[in-house]
Amino acid sequence: MDGLAVLETSVLEPLDPAFVEKTLSAPPFYQIEGVLNVRNIPLPPTTSKRGLILRSGETNHISSLGRTKISQDLGIIKIFDLRSDKERAKFGSDSALNIPNVEVICVPARTVEPKEDLKTIFGRFGGTGDQGFVDAYRAILEQGKRAFRGIFEFLAGVSDEEIMRDYALTRVGAEPMREATVVRFAELLQDPDRAESAANALGCRPSAMRATLAMLREEYGGAAGYLKNHLGFSGDDVGRMVRNLTSGRA
Repeated sequence: MDGLAVLETSVLEPLDPAFVEKTLSAPPFYQIEGVLNVRNIPLPPTTSKRGLILRSGETNHISSLGRTKISQDLGIIKIFDLRSDKERAKFGSDSALNIPNVEVICVPARTVEPKEDLKTIFGRFGGTGDQGFVDAYRAILEQGKRAFRGIFEFLAGVSDEEIMRDYALTRVGAEPMREATVVRFAELLQDPDRAESAANALGCRPSAMRATLAMLREEYGGAAGYLKNHLGFSGDDVGRMVRNLTSGRA
């Protein structure tokens, strides 16, 4: 693979099936039947805590085997649902995550205005630049304070290149549902005024995460600055979080 180039492939074009199968069968991905794009967050190579925190895409097609793997095989005890109430009502199913001994906590990471439709949202991602993504993630940082007080994803000691690669791996993780995604958003993808913006919004260019990391440092003082100055954690709290995530102990 030529760096991150293949991960910039438009959602309108299929990825090589052999590449997808090889990538999804290896870390950082996990296979949970009926759940899209499950992988652990990137942590420093010195840690032995792979799988401490997992992230995923849609869960509304999870199977009974998938539920068993979550609760028994992986030992997951909490799921934080970051979707907006509007997203959950339209695309999600609360019953899908009705898993014994697993607590589901709904903490929307962004606010969707009642009159805000997909044409408006996708319209912000026009052109070849990354500003639409930066603006979207800035809004999430501002609107999602309650969410991020409840769930902490700290990329301590991980290089920008690794963060960018992990972000871009969503392109591979979502490939099994690529055709269904294209069908779901066909109206926008076929709209001459919105097609480019919609395709960009459904993508995950590494450069978009590079620009977002720059914004995070410049406007919030990095991850630690955001945690302390915007979420109210103390310096000791942040230090304890880092130790818990990066300790070499299992």
